[in-house]
Amino acid sequence: MGGKISIILVMLFSAIFAIFGRNILSNSVSITENFSDYYSSTRAQSIAISGANMAINKLYLNKTWMAGFSNLSFGGGEIDVDIDTVGWDSRRITSVGEYNGVEKRVEILLEPENFAMFGNFYNVFGSVWAATGDTFSGRFHANDWVNCYYNPVFLGPVTTSKGIKLYNASSHPEFFGGTKVTEPVPLNFDTSIIRTAAYDNGKIFRDSTNSGKITTVDLNFLSDGNVKYRLKLGSGSYTGYSTVPLTTLAPNGVIYVEKGNLRVEGTLNGRATIVASQKGDANAGQIFITNSIQYEKDPITNPACDDMLGMVAENKVTVTKDITRGDITIHSSIFSQKDGLVIEDYASYPSAYKMNLVGGIIGQKVQPTAYYVSGIPKNGYSYVHKYDTRFTKVRPPFFPSTKYFRVVSWYEE
Repeated sequence: MGGKISIILVMLFSAIFAIFGRNILSNSVSITENFSDYYSSTRAQSIAISGANMAINKLYLNKTWMAGFSNLSFGGGEIDVDIDTVGWDSRRITSVGEYNGVEKRVEILLEPENFAMFGNFYNVFGSVWAATGDTFSGRFHANDWVNCYYNPVFLGPVTTSKGIKLYNASSHPEFFGGTKVTEPVPLNFDTSIIRTAAYDNGKIFRDSTNSGKITTVDLNFLSDGNVKYRLKLGSGSYTGYSTVPLTTLAPNGVIYVEKGNLRVEGTLNGRATIVASQKGDANAGQIFITNSIQYEKDPITNPACDDMLGMVAENKVTVTKDITRGDITIHSSIFSQKDGLVIEDYASYPSAYKMNLVGGIIGQKVQPTAYYVSGIPKNGYSYVHKYDTRFTKVRPPFFPSTKYFRVVSWYEE
C-alpha cells in the first residue's frame, strides 16, 4: 500500500512540476518578448530625440536650414526629420526614430527669441555707467562689462559676456534677479523681413520722385485710434497734416520710412511698429521722440491694455532737446541698431528729470542720460524703467528677432 501511495505522490509532483515548468517557460518567453519590445521602443524614442536635437543644432547654426534628414542611419536604426514653417518665422520639427520595426515621434515648436523680450540689451557699455537713480526692469544683457556707478538697481536677471565692473569701493549695485556670465548674443536683424511686411499690408513712406532725398515723417498718435501725420522730402516743405485711423494707414501695424527719419509723440491706441531705414545714408535711419509717447491704457496698472509700440531705427533713437519739458514718458520697445537711446544735450537741462520708460531698450551701446555729481543726477534724465511683461508672450508687429530660436513646446509620442 505504501509503495502505491509513493508512486501516486511522485506522479502528482511530476504533473505539478510539469505544469509549473510550462508556465515558467511561458512567462520567461513573455518577459523576453516584453523586454525586447520595451528595448526597441525605448531605442526608437532615443533615436527620435537625437534627431530632434540634431535638427535644433542645425537651426542654431543656420536659421534658414530646412533640409531635414531622410533615412539617416543612427544608433542601429533610422532618423527622418521634417522642418516646416509655422506663421512667418517659427519652425516645427517632426523627428521620427525607427528601430527594429518600432517608430517613435517627437514634435517641437521653435520660434525666434524676440528682442522685445529684453528690458535692456546692449552690445557695448564703453565708458558709460549705470548709476544711482537708474532702475532697470526685465531681462538685462550686455555683450560687454556691466559698468556700475554707485547704486543702480537691476530688478530682473542680468547676463553679461564679461562681468560686473564697479566704479569704486562705494559702488553697491543691487541685483535682485542675480547675474550670470554668458556667451555674446549677436545684435542684428534682416531689414528685408520688416520691409516686406510694410509693402505687403503696412505703410511705406519714401521719396516718390526717386531723386535720392531723405524722407522725414512726423507722426502724432491720437488716443481715439487715429494717427496724424505729415512728411517732407529733403530740405523741402512739409505737406499738410493727414489724419486717418491707424488700421487704415497700416493694417498690419508696420509703418516704414525708407531712407528717412521719423518724429513721433502722442497717445497710441492700437498696435504699431515704426521703422526708419538708412539705405546707405548716414543721416537717415533715425527716430526722434519729440514728447511723451504713451499708450491709451497704462499696461502697468491696466491688464486690459492691448496697445503696443515698437520703434526700430537702423541708425539711432533720440529724445530731442526741450528744457521746458520736464519728465517724459515713453511706452515702447526700442531697437537702435547702430547706436542707442540718445538724450540730446542732456547736460544743458536745468535739473534732473525722470524718463519713465515702459518697455525696453535694445541698442548697440549705452548712452548717458544725465550729468552726475558724486553719484547724484543733476541735469538731464534719470532712467526709470519698468519692463512691459506682455512682451514675454507677444510683441509689437514684426519686431526684430535674435539670431536664435527658442523651444516653445516639446511633445514626445
